[in-house]
Amino acid sequence: MLRYLRARRIVDADDVASQVWVDVGSSIARFEGGDGEFRRWLFTIAHRRGVDSIRRSVRDDRLAVRAADAVTHVESADVQHDRATAIDRAVALVASLPDDMGAAVMLRVVNELPVADVAAVLGTSEGNVRVLVHRGLARLRRKLTVTSSASATMKVVS
Repeated sequence: MLRYLRARRIVDADDVASQVWVDVGSSIARFEGGDGEFRRWLFTIAHRRGVDSIRRSVRDDRLAVRAADAVTHVESADVQHDRATAIDRAVALVASLPDDMGAAVMLRVVNELPVADVAAVLGTSEGNVRVLVHRGLARLRRKLTVTSSASATMKVVS
């Protein structure tokens, strides 16, 4: 869930995740369903809390930190370690996608939610989720192809 919030470029992702767990803890007694329903419920709460956080930051006249801006400041050793892992590199790439596309890819591919659950979380149709995921993955594929071919053609000059 924290990776999902970070990929959505939520400035205070840790705080939002904490609030999500508080919400889950306070309403778990009313929850009915299995593992799949719990994941959908959890990500729905996370999505809504993330939207609330963005609205709050805009209202407070703060701008959300974009993925490109995050690279320019010094990161803690914890964050640098996390970035070294493959999943965090993928999250950074997904964060460069437009918001709706990035959210769909994060929920469907990274968090492995079924299409119906992603549609419920994002409040859109299943067909739209499939299109968003398809287009998002195509953009990521193009980015990776450009990056790979660019680094392969670079020559070291001594």
